[in-house]
Amino acid sequence: MKRFLSISALVLVVLAVMVFPTFAKTINVWTGFPELEPYYKWAGDEFAKTHPGVQVEVLSTSLREFEQKLVTSIPTGTGPEIFDVGPYIAIKLIDAGLLPANPEDIDSYLKSGAWSQFSIDYVTIDGKTYGLPMMNGSRAALFYNKDMFVEAGLDPDKPPTTLTDLMEMARKLTKYDEAGNVVRSGLSLRISGGGSGLTEKFRFILNNAGADLIVPTANGKWKNGFNNAAGEEALRFYIDALYKYKVDAPEVRHDSDAFVTNVTAMFMRESWVIGEVIAKNPELNYGVAPMPAGERYETLAQPWSIYMSMDGAKSKEVREFMMFLTSAEAAPQLIELSGWIPEREFDYEYLVEETPQYEVFVNPPADLGFYTDPVIPAFDEVQTKVADELMAAFLNKDLVDNPEGIAKAIDDIADLVDSILKRNNAYGK
Repeated sequence: MKRFLSISALVLVVLAVMVFPTFAKTINVWTGFPELEPYYKWAGDEFAKTHPGVQVEVLSTSLREFEQKLVTSIPTGTGPEIFDVGPYIAIKLIDAGLLPANPEDIDSYLKSGAWSQFSIDYVTIDGKTYGLPMMNGSRAALFYNKDMFVEAGLDPDKPPTTLTDLMEMARKLTKYDEAGNVVRSGLSLRISGGGSGLTEKFRFILNNAGADLIVPTANGKWKNGFNNAAGEEALRFYIDALYKYKVDAPEVRHDSDAFVTNVTAMFMRESWVIGEVIAKNPELNYGVAPMPAGERYETLAQPWSIYMSMDGAKSKEVREFMMFLTSAEAAPQLIELSGWIPEREFDYEYLVEETPQYEVFVNPPADLGFYTDPVIPAFDEVQTKVADELMAAFLNKDLVDNPEGIAKAIDDIADLVDSILKRNNAYGK
């Protein structure tokens, strides 16, 4: 009798496993953008409805911490199956042979007509494609507080269109306490925090002033492109903002946190800020305008892709989840849950009707140009090391009305950039 019961119990266990299976597959997703975590979790729940037994686990942290964790885990096979990362990190992993080229099904999906040729070319290395462009990681624009414009006697429907206008309006928008300290910045600039992001934000000014961080050479390599009058103009813009006109200051709150809490009147960032406003200060009266022009009228275009690890690419479920994350079905949720704009072709009409601030991001002016990050392994180091030098320069009050000092600072940073390129065998003349 006991033997019969034990056999019966075993049968029941087997049946239970068959009817109520435990999760047979876990897909780990890592991101350096915490605002993407709700989207990945939503996508995981939706995906599980048609893929029973698949569970998606999401890890999000700060961008720099994520990048460091990723580049140490991927070589040892301890990283995630799927992750999103900028091209400047992805190219280093690709160059080291640590990321797989897209399998045939992913490659065909990428070339199915949902993405522009620009996006496809951007993720093509030596004739092979890597990853799927999920969102545009930049298309940065100018956010401005309309109520503060009215208060300062400025037309809320006429934001600055040039770098000169930007500084002049920032001066009118800044508020000070009785001791002359900035309590509300007219323009919030990225002046601290380190990492490649600081240099990327500096390039918003540098590029439209007419210079590039690095430029291609005739022999197919690179050299610094800012040891010139335009590079000096960009650094002078920051120094003047901080110490001559005092439209920003290290002591005040910065970036999106400052904007959504009414501590700055203007700043330049990406579309995800709209999601921040909706979540944290939905009554904020603000506009979004194209980047102010200088010698150039452009903004950064940066397809931000999701990638698979070597092991992840072997899994049918992982590949299908990659395609779901970048599908037309999921695109509205990417916008709603994170504020980021999908890189794939998508009908944005309803989006602009509901939230007009998206207009500049999805329907930019016809004459607005775009520049991109150079896709070379050394570029992340270039931006990271330049950020350290820029932070030091931003603290140097002696650079005010000091053209020789500005030129010397730019010359030193340019030498650093060229030295990095030489060390990586990427320098040319």
